[in-house]
Amino acid sequence: MRIKLINYKQGNRVVSVAKNDAVKADLLQSGLDFLLIANSKAVLYPTMEVLDIAQKEYAKLLSCNDYDVCTLWSDGTLYRCYDDSSLDNFFFVTSHCNSNCIMCPSPEFTRKKGESMRAEELIEIARHIPDDTKHLTITGGEPFMIGKQIFDFIGFLSRKFYNTEFLILTNGRIFSITTYVELLKKTIPANTTLGIPLHGSTEAVHDAITQTRGSFLQTTVGLRKLLCEKIKIELRLVVNRLNADDFYNMAKLIVNEFAEIDHVSIMAMEMTGNAFVNKGSVWISYRESFEKIEQSILLLIKNGIDVRLFNFPLYTVKAKYWTLCEKSISSDKIRYNSKCNDCVVRDACGGIFAGTYNMEKDELVTQI
Repeated sequence: MRIKLINYKQGNRVVSVAKNDAVKADLLQSGLDFLLIANSKAVLYPTMEVLDIAQKEYAKLLSCNDYDVCTLWSDGTLYRCYDDSSLDNFFFVTSHCNSNCIMCPSPEFTRKKGESMRAEELIEIARHIPDDTKHLTITGGEPFMIGKQIFDFIGFLSRKFYNTEFLILTNGRIFSITTYVELLKKTIPANTTLGIPLHGSTEAVHDAITQTRGSFLQTTVGLRKLLCEKIKIELRLVVNRLNADDFYNMAKLIVNEFAEIDHVSIMAMEMTGNAFVNKGSVWISYRESFEKIEQSILLLIKNGIDVRLFNFPLYTVKAKYWTLCEKSISSDKIRYNSKCNDCVVRDACGGIFAGTYNMEKDELVTQI
């Protein structure tokens, strides 16, 4: 959500949202800057400055919840960065990444030219987030591209959020460096999982997908070091044309060398960014993807490894595997087809990525 506050003349800041007197009193006691939304006005506290806002924009503002967190930019743009009603909140640390995955849903120019946040900015947002929030994700790009300052931020999270579940999405390459493993071990919140992608069973397959020489070695060394420190790992496997035939070998590698991981998440592609640019090389339909990976799933399960399927519409997966399927696509990206209205399991199905819909729509079945 973005809206414009017309007469705001101050610098960038982070604000919480209050819509009633009880929350107002709580935020005043906490010493946090906040916006009180009431009586068709937006009042900035603690200065009690009344900010002008168009009626259409005020209607959007009313959709905010108490304890939402927003960044307020110097030009008056208000952007919601934490939704207190959602379990899908995240810190986007940086657009930069030291890999350039051929099937990444982000474009290459973002990786090269995107912006990064400083640890102090991330901490200020975290200060405003209620300490009883259930889940937070740290993502990018590659979050650890901002250097060792990220551990100041991670340490702050550890000190504030005792019961929050954290997911840190990283390519894991930085943890081939022992110093970074040690810093993470010192600062990581107790209930944290690192989501790390594995793109192939060999350097040839993995590095062709990351388009980065040495990335397979760095990732696998990093995984071993993290597992030695008992850090919880989710391995993420994204199915594409370049690795679909290697999936069984990937499963064997996981069973033989990384069996201590918490679980494996197998993901269908989102065809935007690099993935769309390289669709001729990487695209594989969701149904064919599942056919290619079924034996790999069975091998992992038989060896006691938890498997989850993300982004797969139910019509692409055999019914006996539906319990593995997660409704994983965020609400703003989900698309369904008119054919889906006749499907008896539509409500349980996660749908299709908006960016993938036109490539996948001919695969849709009338009814399951």
